[in-house]
Formats: sequence, structure tokens, C-alpha cells
Amino acid sequence: MLLLVGCSASRASPAQTQATPVQDDCTLDTPLQPGIPGSPDHPIPSDVNPNGMSQLAVLMRTMMDDLKAARVAVETNQSIPAMWTRHRNIRCSWPTKPQDRNPQFDAMAVAYLAAIKALEAQPQDRKTAYNTAVQACLACHAQACPGPVEIIEPLQLP
Repeated sequence: MLLLVGCSASRASPAQTQATPVQDDCTLDTPLQPGIPGSPDHPIPSDVNPNGMSQLAVLMRTMMDDLKAARVAVETNQSIPAMWTRHRNIRCSWPTKPQDRNPQFDAMAVAYLAAIKALEAQPQDRKTAYNTAVQACLACHAQACPGPVEIIEPLQLP
């Protein structure tokens, strides 16, 4: 049926040819799949953590690497790298402790993702937009899992 509908259209209107925004299908309500790598009792092997890592821990390492690259881009007046698509699963990734996936964490994740989207929009004041994203990380880690704060703080631009 979809093929017939797709083939029967004569020409796409300008509205149809515009990019469709990615739906936010990763939310606090998204059920997490048990038994996958990074879920409880199935840690992802790691050289950094002898106990292995959760999905969220692995994602946050990617986020850290991306923020480091964004910092260089801001400092050198280059284009901000795309990050939101890789970071968007923060809301539906297994944390180390499943009870940490809660409304408070989700609200902070939403704020972080909004800051990333704002940064990716290449705003005039890129330094402030970048620091807002880093501050979103720090705000969350101040509430839960404070260990990485000392690694995140140096990412801020003076």
C-alpha cells in the first residue's frame, strides 16, 4: 500500500521536500530492553571500568568526546559538529543503576538536549551556547553521580 501511495504522487510540493524533523521517540516512557549490552547484568566490557559499563556510561563518554570537539570548534571558529542525533538516546539508555532513570534525570536530559540543539544551530554567541551545554552536564552530575564533575568542569570555556 505504501508503495502504491508513494508511486502515485505526481510531484512533491515544496512542503513535502523539506526535511522532516526527527521525532523524539526516546523518552522516559520508552521501555528499556532487558538483556542487551549495557543493561543490568550485561555490562559492556571496558578498559576504564573493570566491572564494565552501562549503556548510559558509554553514551556519556561519547558525549564527552563530542563536547571536547565542539569546544575546539568554538575556540577556532569552525562549524559545530552534529551531536544531538548521537546524544538523543540519553533518555532511553540503561543507567548503571536502573532507579536513576527517573523524572528528575529525564528533565535534566531534556534540558541538555535542548542546549545541544541550540549549540548545533550555530548561534552568534557560540561560547555561551557551548557553556550552557556543559552547565547542563554539571547540573545533572551535581545531583546524581558527582564523580565526573572534575572531568566535566575543565570543558567550560572562560
